[in-house]
Amino acid sequence: MQQYKLIGTYGFAIFAMFFGSGNLVFPLSVGFASSNNWLYGFLGFSLTAIILPFLGLFVIKLHKGNYYNFFGEAGRFAKIVLPLFTLSLLGSFGVVPRCITVAHGGISYVFPEVNLWGFALLFCIISFFLCLKDKIMVKILGKWMSPLLLAALLILISFGVLQSSELATITDRSETFVNGFLSGYQLMDLFAAFFFSAFIFKQLQQLMPKGTSDKTLILFAVKASIIGSFLLTIIYLGLVFLGAHYSFLLNNISPEYMLPAIANYIMGEAGVLFLTIPILLSCLTTAVALNNIYARYLCTLFKLGDNKFTWMLAATTGISFAISLLDFRAIAAFLAPALEMSYPGLIALTIMGICFRNKYHNLKMYSFWMITIVSVIGRMLID
Repeated sequence: MQQYKLIGTYGFAIFAMFFGSGNLVFPLSVGFASSNNWLYGFLGFSLTAIILPFLGLFVIKLHKGNYYNFFGEAGRFAKIVLPLFTLSLLGSFGVVPRCITVAHGGISYVFPEVNLWGFALLFCIISFFLCLKDKIMVKILGKWMSPLLLAALLILISFGVLQSSELATITDRSETFVNGFLSGYQLMDLFAAFFFSAFIFKQLQQLMPKGTSDKTLILFAVKASIIGSFLLTIIYLGLVFLGAHYSFLLNNISPEYMLPAIANYIMGEAGVLFLTIPILLSCLTTAVALNNIYARYLCTLFKLGDNKFTWMLAATTGISFAISLLDFRAIAAFLAPALEMSYPGLIALTIMGICFRNKYHNLKMYSFWMITIVSVIGRMLID
């Protein structure tokens, strides 16, 4: 029974770690753009937002929680550059500031007098202290925050489904599928999966009895990952549905206000106030996880002792605060080209890492760099 409880806790923790700012916005955007073909949009979105992150979790487990070894399959240069690049986008220069802006959007929809500067400062202080204790963080994520987040979203989605009407707008199926697929890039959950998996694997190594085999650890971690992926699937499906069926509310509205606008229509002002709980929790939990991982990575990169972690965490939190003062659209515009250039190569490296474990190292390296170069050239030609 204790084992199942632990699997459940880590499954909910995985859900909470992944479900952050973009996860509240981009599924709605996919539904909004897909209209009557929202299921096709969801299918495209699920490839990059659910299946690929699960593969990312799995491939790091095959490397026994060592993401350096995984990135190293693309060569020595990639072993250094890729973790720094991906974690910088996930951490202080991308996702964490985006979490702050979305959380502020939820609060300011109810309390317009709350300014971004003051809110961002308080948000960063809270996330800083939560980051200081790894084990406490996982317990909070898995036992308290994620169940509350999941319950609140399920209630909103249920009310939304019951009150939904027929869809009149006609869209192209292939276009909605492709849009859903590319929108999944913006979540950056494949990037996050590499580091979340390493973090969780190390936590499990400490909790499991001594002498536990690697195979047992991998199987245990996979079970937790399946639970987390299943929960994400349910919520994404519901949010894409809401985005499609309540698209008339989302014209000319900032992304961070999409969900509050839908909640206000479905449940009134009380619904918006109720929704601030999942918005705050999802953004806070993701920011805590990513800030923790990014600061620890930088300590390792610069060969700093554990006693320097607090200072590094303070520095990364400060950068997140500064960038968060930009709006959601500005941060997304900065991230989009970087993701379009880097994602295809990492997708290929992930799939080959699973299919050709400990084999064909040159093939993996050359394939990664060729695909990345083509993606960069393609993006430059588009611009």
